[in-house]
Amino acid sequence: MTWSPLPPAVAAVVAAALSVTRRVPTVVMESSIGVPGPRALSLYTLGGRFAAFVLVYGLLLGAAYRVGRAGGAVDARATTLATGAVGGLVYLVGTAAVLLWTGPSQEVISAVTTLGSAVAVGVQLAVVAFAGIALGRSRIRG
Repeated sequence: MTWSPLPPAVAAVVAAALSVTRRVPTVVMESSIGVPGPRALSLYTLGGRFAAFVLVYGLLLGAAYRVGRAGGAVDARATTLATGAVGGLVYLVGTAAVLLWTGPSQEVISAVTTLGSAVAVGVQLAVVAFAGIALGRSRIRG
C-alpha cells in the first residue's frame, strides 16, 4: 500500500490560504491602506471564514473522497498523517510570515498561539482527509 500525494498537496494550498484568511483583521489593520470601518472589517473577516470553510470542506474533502474512491491501494493512515503534517507545517510558515510582516507587539504570546493554531489546523485537515477517504471507500463497497 502506498500513500496518495493529492490530499497533502491540497492541504498545503488550503493551509496557506487559512494562514492568511485567519489573520485578515491583523493584515488590514497593519497595512498602509486606510483602516476600514467596523462593518467592512467584519465583512472581510466573515468572507475569509467562508472561504476557509469552502476550501477545507469542499476542496480537501473532495480530493480525499476522490482518493478514497480510487480503491483500497491507498494507505489511509499514511495519507492522513502526511496531510496533517503538511497542513500544519504550511500553516505555521504562512502565519509566521504574516506575523513577521505585521510585527506583533507580544512576540512570545504570538509564537505560542501560532504554534497551537498550527497543530489545530494540522489535526483539522487530517480529520477531514480521513473522513473523505473513509467516505470514498464506503461508497465503493455500498
